[in-house]
Amino acid sequence: MNDMIFSKLSIYNQLFKELDQLYHNYAKSSGLSDTMFWIIYSIQERSEAYTQKELCDIWFYSRQTVNSALKNLEQQKLIELIPSPDNRKNKEIFLTQSGKELAINVILPLMEAEENAFLKLGKKNLDEFLRLTQKHNDLLDVEIKKIMKMSSEDLTSQ
Repeated sequence: MNDMIFSKLSIYNQLFKELDQLYHNYAKSSGLSDTMFWIIYSIQERSEAYTQKELCDIWFYSRQTVNSALKNLEQQKLIELIPSPDNRKNKEIFLTQSGKELAINVILPLMEAEENAFLKLGKKNLDEFLRLTQKHNDLLDVEIKKIMKMSSEDLTSQ
């Protein structure tokens, strides 16, 4: 492996884990699991209701993980699940009054901190950062799929 690339990859992975830890610590200090935190965050940032499937899709959590977090949030009376008018099997997720207060006290200050940090990057740097992050994700996805394809071919040839 190219030593320069390996060194940069190591730094990138550490930075990614550091960012994840920043959010984890913030969620934990608020008494929330990471999944519960991101569910409330998502509901707060969007005007329409989410379904469980949509949350799984945007946050890449398993259905079981989201279901468990939703049950916990519902038990704490922070959300309510209401059958969707389009499909009664799907439930839409809404914040209760307590959930709205939590979002105002916990999520909104974090969103402001995120906004301030992005503003300090400047528009040009922010656009480039997001473009390169997406490009890296796309390229890595292609490379991982190659590995997975080779692994499955190795298994079928045995």
